[in-house]
Amino acid sequence: MFYFDLRNNHKEKSKSSFNAYCYITRVKHFALNKIELNEVVEFVDSGNMPKWVEYKPDKFWASADKFEKKGARTSTHITIALPKELTSEQRIELSKSLITAFCDEFKFPYSCAIHNHKGALDSQYDQPHLHLQYSERTTLDDFERPPELFFRQYRPKNPERGGAQKITADVLGLGRQQITYMRQVTEKLINEMLEIYAPTKHVRIKGVEVVVPNRVSCLSNQDYNGKFGTQLKDTPQIPRWKLHSSDPIIQMDIKPQIEQIKKIREDNLFELYKPFYLAELQRQHQLRNQIDRDVSM
Repeated sequence: MFYFDLRNNHKEKSKSSFNAYCYITRVKHFALNKIELNEVVEFVDSGNMPKWVEYKPDKFWASADKFEKKGARTSTHITIALPKELTSEQRIELSKSLITAFCDEFKFPYSCAIHNHKGALDSQYDQPHLHLQYSERTTLDDFERPPELFFRQYRPKNPERGGAQKITADVLGLGRQQITYMRQVTEKLINEMLEIYAPTKHVRIKGVEVVVPNRVSCLSNQDYNGKFGTQLKDTPQIPRWKLHSSDPIIQMDIKPQIEQIKKIREDNLFELYKPFYLAELQRQHQLRNQIDRDVSM
């Protein structure tokens, strides 16, 4: 399992795509967040932009907020957890593969960033993740449209007189299956990268360190349980503002929830890797017996 979230920014919210761009790239009014959260921004990039952007991606997203029609999507924002077993350079390589899969075929304008910070529940673990924001307005036809025209309605008979075409999930034939499809693509690309750079990983189960295959699944816990007979549980979510609150009363209030989440995570690890855990116990038992025999001889 891995974290994958897709959300849309709309015209109703003032500067929704511009603010989202500033947030993921940690610029302007979000520049201090990376310091406050002890966060590293490992990678920032933008691509497939029209020429009028002039190497200023924020100009594109501000124009989307200004010129898209009321109620329309101004951008789509995907957040994907990246394997912490990969190096920063390998995570960038993986992210570029994801961008190619989701943006480059139809030349969707995009901006992206990789954030990495310590986990809110356990500070010894990193939590690298990719933010990818893209517009569904393709630049495939190579017509140069000024911003006030770029976001207008597309005119298929006279494309140069209308806005850039929107290639939505419905146009692609995905419809409501868009997230399922994107999760499947993400699973494939992550596992290919793990197979090359980090095919195994070390996990601690019931106090025992176990080496297990390093793979992810796009299935939900419920679907995974149905397919493999496990008993995985969903992890409750605690609002980020509570996790980072300095209020001692709030911290006392969420402490039992944090302990519950840690317990569920430990139980899920056991469910996922039970055969490897039992094999390691057996190996350690045989090793102790061998040592005892050697000592007694």
